Parts: sequence; C-alpha cells; structure tokens
Amino acid sequence: MPQAQLADGKRLGEIVRPDAGDVSRRIFADPEVYELELDRLFRRTWLFLGHETEVPEAGDYVTRELAGEPVIVVRGDDGEIRAFLNSCRHRGMRVCRTDFDNASFFRCPYHGWAYRNSGELVGVPAEEEAYGPAGLDKSNLALLPVPRVESYRGLLFGSWNAEIAPLTDFLGSMTFYLDLLMGRTDGGMVVVGPPQRWDVPANWKFGSDNFAGDNYHTLTTHSHAVELGTLPPDPKFAMYGHLVVNDHSHAMGCVGPPPNVPLPPYLGLPEEMWPEIERNLTPPQAEILRGSNFIHGNVFPNLSLLNVMLGRDLKHPPTPFFTLRLWEPTGPTSMRVWSWFLIEKSAPESYREASYETYVRTFGPSGTFEQDDMENWVECTKANAGKIAQEHGLNHVMGIGTPPDPDWPGPGLAYPTSYGEWPQRAFYAEWLEWMTS
Repeated sequence: MPQAQLADGKRLGEIVRPDAGDVSRRIFADPEVYELELDRLFRRTWLFLGHETEVPEAGDYVTRELAGEPVIVVRGDDGEIRAFLNSCRHRGMRVCRTDFDNASFFRCPYHGWAYRNSGELVGVPAEEEAYGPAGLDKSNLALLPVPRVESYRGLLFGSWNAEIAPLTDFLGSMTFYLDLLMGRTDGGMVVVGPPQRWDVPANWKFGSDNFAGDNYHTLTTHSHAVELGTLPPDPKFAMYGHLVVNDHSHAMGCVGPPPNVPLPPYLGLPEEMWPEIERNLTPPQAEILRGSNFIHGNVFPNLSLLNVMLGRDLKHPPTPFFTLRLWEPTGPTSMRVWSWFLIEKSAPESYREASYETYVRTFGPSGTFEQDDMENWVECTKANAGKIAQEHGLNHVMGIGTPPDPDWPGPGLAYPTSYGEWPQRAFYAEWLEWMTS
C-alpha cells in the first residue's frame, strides 16, 4: 500500500495501526494531517449535504459546505436537485448569502451576473456596453456543478470526485440500517426547521469516533442522567446491545434495556404508528427496532445518526427523538457541528412536540448531553496537541479478539456487547486506506 510520508519522515501507516489498537495523537491536531485529509479524503469521498425535505418545492435552496467549499443545494424548476459551487464565475463572489430561500435565479451581489437555478448564466448587466456588441459568451460560464449528487432515503450526498462509485455501493450494508431508521413509516422522515450549528475547538474525528461506537463513555460522562432518572437505572445501561461494523466501516450501535427493565416496543414510538413500522420493515429490521432503546451510528467519514429514548425532565416519560449530526472540519483543531431534527411524516402532533422538546433539552448547543460530549472533545484536542503527548499513542484495544455474534439478524459484523472499540478500529482503518491510497 502506498504510504503518505509526513514532513518529519514518519509514515501514516507507522503511527496509525488500527489492527493493533494504536492510534497516534498527532492525527487529532497536526495541520499537515488535516491538509492531507482535505485532499485525500474529503475531496474524494461522498459527504452529506442535507435532506430532500429541506428543499421540497421548485426553487427551494439551502447553502452548505462540501469539503470546505461553499455550495448551493437547490431543487430546480424542473424538480431535479443539484448542487453548485457558491461562487460567481466573474470574481468569485458568493451568489447566495442566505442559509435558505426560494429563487428561480441567483444574482451575484458584486456585479449582478444572474444564474438560473439550474446553473446557466442568463444575465449580465450592461452586457453590450461592457463586452461589446457581440456580448459575452455565456455558454461556458455556468455555475460550477458538484459533479456527483445522489440521494438515499432522502439523505443527500455530494462528491467532488466525478469518478466515485455510486452512493448505494458506498453505503453497502449500511442501507439495511438506514432503511430501518429513515424508511420505517409510510411517508418516511422529514426535517423540522433549519439545522442547528455551532463551532467547537475540537477535531472532527472525535464526533465520528464517539457516535460510531463509544458507549463506554456513558458510564462516566452521562452518569448524572442515570442519577436523575432520565436514563435507565443502571450505570452500565449502554452495554446491553450490539456494535455493528458494516461495509466501508460505516458503524451502528443497537442497545436494548438493562436486564429486568421493561422497554416499550419500537423505541417508544406511538402505538398508532406500529402498523406502519411492521408494514415497511422486514422481520429482521422490525426485530432490531422492537428491542432497541438507543440506536446510534456513523456513515463514514463524518455523518452520525442518533435515535434514542430519553427523559427530558423528571415529570415526563422518556420520549424518542431522531437527529443527524455532521462533524464538518474547519481546521486541524476545529469543527462546525450541524444538527438536524427529523421525525416521521405521519407522527401525531403531540408526539412531534414532545420529541422536539426532548431533543432540544438533551442534544444541541444547550443540551445537557451535548455539553458533556463537547467538553470531552475540546479537552482531548487540547491535550493531544502537545509534543510530549504525541510521543505516546492512544489505546483502542477494547474487545480485540472477541468474535462476532453469528445470530445477529442484520448484516455486518455484529459484536455481542456495546462496550468495545471494533467500530473505532474499523473507522481508523478506513481513514488510513483513504489517506494512503
């Protein structure tokens, strides 16, 4: 395998050894590693852009980032969803400076060049005076398109790599679990409101690592919720499940209740929705959902999923909610967190309100669980930046040698406890493959 050699002569394959459970602290703070990530991973792979329900009507658009580049995601007047570099072909000005809106045309605020929402340049102010009687040849000056934009279960992904394999190939066996989460009811999931976003001085990989399979941290980090009674009454509540490694190191965790703790079926979703669930899911998918209290995962590299049942306070019973999290790198030691709230289109209104309130109180910039996690990742990033610290690797050996559970009803390699680092070792192996190939 070709190796990326760093400026000091070290090779990535020497400092990141996933099979041995040894991961260098350097990859969480080194500017050189970060630039390699942008070039070899983020500009080449599939990255999450948003959800189709954010642009439901012709002309609807949102502005996002794709591997550090500003993009417009728009549903054209013809109904097709496209993405373009958010940059005028004249001087490079952003043509859209709002987070979302509806428009048939995008007009650059610098010199007024106007583009149709399908990308074509159609208007240039004072064109004859500025460019002569023949005008400007606009045929080759359309907005630059994102070469690949594809969707699965409403999840929109884009890639700057025109030669990348189709999205379904990239997702592989992870589609089984995305179907379970995104397609379990007749109308599927819809995004409610714009995504929350905030900046954090932490490396993006800590988010992916945590949601891929770090159930072990709940024993300490979130112990307050067990003591308060908003989580099950067992400090080890998050160990009673399976961690699943799928194709291309996409990861899932499906956690049930502690022993002798009753669990409502189907993550506590309203009973009137159960017939839809049983109609849309296969028997193995329904079996997994029926016995789960917490479902989490990560689509490599940086899209995480969380569908959990939590108590929002001491007065109300635990309520499920579903959120997507994007850990967008903005520097070697910084990221922008994007958080979407989704709910079943067919959900009753009372459940919508309770689910959203639970989400806001527990996750998001003001959520109790979110603050716990962010503090950890910020402090880890600071500590790992030290030169003395970087002389010593990080330990990722939990669960090495444990065989998968052959009776797991879904695809992937499923391990018989939620305390283990199989997803993390797979994540860093996949990361290393992209970084060195």
